[in-house]
Amino acid sequence: MGLVALGLAVAVGGVVHASTYDDLVRFDVDGVVTEVRTESETVGDLLAEKNVTLAAADQVSPAVGTDIDDGDVVKVRREKAVTLVVDGRITQNTVHDVDVASALDTLGVKPKEGATFSMAPDERLGLDGNSVVVSNPKPVTLKVDGKKQRFVTAAPTVQALLQQRGVKVGELDEVKPGLGSYLKPKQALRVVRIEKVTRTEKIEVDHKVTYTDDSSLFTGDTEVLKEGRDGVDRAKVELILADGEIRERRVISRSTVRPPIAEVQKRGTKDPNTIDGGVWDRIAKCESGGNWSINTGNGYYGGLQFSAATWRSVGGPGLPHQHSKATQIKYAEILQKRSGWGQWSCAAKVGVN
Repeated sequence: MGLVALGLAVAVGGVVHASTYDDLVRFDVDGVVTEVRTESETVGDLLAEKNVTLAAADQVSPAVGTDIDDGDVVKVRREKAVTLVVDGRITQNTVHDVDVASALDTLGVKPKEGATFSMAPDERLGLDGNSVVVSNPKPVTLKVDGKKQRFVTAAPTVQALLQQRGVKVGELDEVKPGLGSYLKPKQALRVVRIEKVTRTEKIEVDHKVTYTDDSSLFTGDTEVLKEGRDGVDRAKVELILADGEIRERRVISRSTVRPPIAEVQKRGTKDPNTIDGGVWDRIAKCESGGNWSINTGNGYYGGLQFSAATWRSVGGPGLPHQHSKATQIKYAEILQKRSGWGQWSCAAKVGVN
């Protein structure tokens, strides 16, 4: 009986010892695969054993509470942020894929032949955020140096396109849209050449007009006593040229070449309402219906229907209809004294001859 008991104990002891053998498990963390021997009973135990802490959005397969058997494969896929730019369209995404190609497949992106990538398709995604730019061949238009070009490019950004085309951009030049902008299909781009130049110019200086009041002239009428003259300055000017056209002009310094001379004029103060139109009112009513500011376009002007040539022959300024009734009568009287009443066909009709 003693020997039997001893044998049983050995047998039982052998069974207990066999139960402590390690399981061989393939442990895959974001594509990094290791074969590990473990005494962990569940997936959760294995993660704790390997110091792998899961975030809320991370994925593990099989589930954390699943028992582990020899030969099992445990996969951990961490959540990864991906800023995806496809032909200028930007989206923010999260994926659990290991590499760029898998992430693009998950996000439904099918790059065309000849597309360029900011990250190689087989490049692993990082845990701290990823920027994946996919630029398919697309038609764009570029205007630079007076020429407009249309072509197809897979360049991802404006800057990359300009480098691809050998277009150099100066420090002051403007690029629309900006160099860092992503290219979109049918994008229109423009490079504006900005140039800053300095040159010397002559600048006219307007003369002033001074007035002296004259009670013999009607209000609104003037007479020149002394002719004025514009002056001339020499100026150093800075110009900002955009594609050769002046965009901005700034005077840096200036000096006088010829000073301006002020004009002196007499300015009337007499109230035109005090004039008695008398016979002129009657003629005007016949000639123009009494409208002293009329311009019908027939070559005659004002209440007394002067022609421009006749008006100027008696010294009238501008055109008759631009002046007051009093001014028109003033020059009509000059004409009447010089040529008589026959200058107005209506004079006889109103009883003047």
